[in-house]
Amino acid sequence: MKRAVPWLAPLFALMLAPVDCRAQADDAELLKKFVASDFHKGLIDKALASIPPAMFQRCPALKSDGMDVSVLQPISYGGNGRPNAGAWKEAIPVTGCGADAVLNIYFRAGKGGKVKTVVGFPGTTHADLVLQGDAQTYAILGAGLVDQDCKSFIVKDTRFEAFGLADPPKPDPGPDDSMRPWWETWTVAGCGRTFDVQLDFAPDATGTQIIQPDGGRKERK
Repeated sequence: MKRAVPWLAPLFALMLAPVDCRAQADDAELLKKFVASDFHKGLIDKALASIPPAMFQRCPALKSDGMDVSVLQPISYGGNGRPNAGAWKEAIPVTGCGADAVLNIYFRAGKGGKVKTVVGFPGTTHADLVLQGDAQTYAILGAGLVDQDCKSFIVKDTRFEAFGLADPPKPDPGPDDSMRPWWETWTVAGCGRTFDVQLDFAPDATGTQIIQPDGGRKERK
């Protein structure tokens, strides 16, 4: 059995903290019980240990007071209480050691209670995993336009800013609009420098277009 990474120990306290589950009442209780299980703690351990230090810095004082769980696909449970179908996301805010962040872990359950995990980019992005991969390309390109000599960048944070678009301005059409656009700031680091890159997300009939507005990138001092 893989030994728990020491810095993760404080995070296990969040299993006893309030968990915000966006699901039906009965399903939410089952999910809360699963989140408090040793099996789930092992999944968290393995997932967070995979985050490269360049993206997220760890230290013994790191802590979290809770998590937000969003059900992405309906979850069903086996007799042992483990999910055997469905998908969900856990957003874990952590503080300490100058590493304040929101860590995002995606879970997908399958037959036999097997649960796969994927770590998304830190922060509050509204993009799903596939869209995050596309947005990463645009964010790194934006940073590269500022520092053309740097050849290695990594996304360190994402920040949802608002619905609608900022540049050029486009008002928020409201939550009932299936093509509701939004914009975010992605923080990219490389070669000892940090850059904030603005990305606009504009859904259309074929998917979601990612736009990097002119001037929507700057070095963070």
